[in-house]
Amino acid sequence: MSEPASSSTVFDLRPMALADLFDAVVRLYRRHFGQLVQIAAIIYLPLGALQVASAFMLFQAMETTGPGTVLSTDTVLLGVAGVALWFVLFWFSMPLVQGAVAKAVAEYYLGGTVTLGGSYGFALRRWPTLIGIAFVNGLIVMAITLVSIAPGIALAQAAGAFSGAGWTLQVMGAATAGLLLFLAGLQVSIAIGVRLFFAALVALLEGEGTIASLVRSWELTRGHFWRLLVALGALWLMVTVLAGIIVWPAQIAAQFLRGSLFIVGQASVNALSATGQLFVQPIQIVGTVLLYYDLRMRKEGFDLVMMAEAIGEPELATRTREGVARAAAALYGGESPLAPPSNADGADHEP
Repeated sequence: MSEPASSSTVFDLRPMALADLFDAVVRLYRRHFGQLVQIAAIIYLPLGALQVASAFMLFQAMETTGPGTVLSTDTVLLGVAGVALWFVLFWFSMPLVQGAVAKAVAEYYLGGTVTLGGSYGFALRRWPTLIGIAFVNGLIVMAITLVSIAPGIALAQAAGAFSGAGWTLQVMGAATAGLLLFLAGLQVSIAIGVRLFFAALVALLEGEGTIASLVRSWELTRGHFWRLLVALGALWLMVTVLAGIIVWPAQIAAQFLRGSLFIVGQASVNALSATGQLFVQPIQIVGTVLLYYDLRMRKEGFDLVMMAEAIGEPELATRTREGVARAAAALYGGESPLAPPSNADGADHEP
């Protein structure tokens, strides 16, 4: 159980413009850099070591000798097994480490107390739900991709694109139609992805189940799609560039290496990639958590709820048409002391 949010931090809460949001992201990350990286390192370092070792074995298995290439079967099998193990561990462990970092960020933002064990203990209790949300989101993306690609493939087949007929008028028309369908599917994927983006944080910080978290995220983001798209896109670009600054020079240099130096170069690239993820992923999580609270403040008066509780007057909390703003106790795993207001006609109170 976490400590209650400090009053001084609570009274600084407010909805933020995009520039203010990124300023807050940088300030929070810099202030708590050491502990955020420490929390992330629990998972990222073993995964990074496995990634480097597996890639090293795969590259080592291809030893150039003259014009031919000699493959070491045992080393290839070990490398492939290592990559497969890394993929499985990555898929299942990412929700856990991201949940632990997000919990720490939420505590920092609201003035709570953060410990490494407490962050992971909290995330572990919600780990199955976080995996379920990642699985459902993956199924949604896969379904949209298949629906958008399948008609294009069928059109290309009907136009004779796979029969060696060349670029006839029919084939070009089918290719154009397939591309348009794919772009439409991509737009749908992005739209749904933004609307469901905060489901994991809902599950983590509000304790909702898989489907309830997805529904809650959909409702929470209603009316804020374009602002969120710009903010998430800018956040992704910032993280990508920062990671690239670490990795891109090594990737370029590795292309000029040959023989054993090439193997060492590729291992170094993988090591730098893992290191880059360790340092920059917390930035993305900080931005995501702050966006989540910004949404709740804009739509539910979450900042006013926290202030009302800080002064011991939770009944003063703002209520909106979209539902009762959740109290601070709900954030920390307890039951919210706020109950929906009731009146003669059963309508919600306005702010």
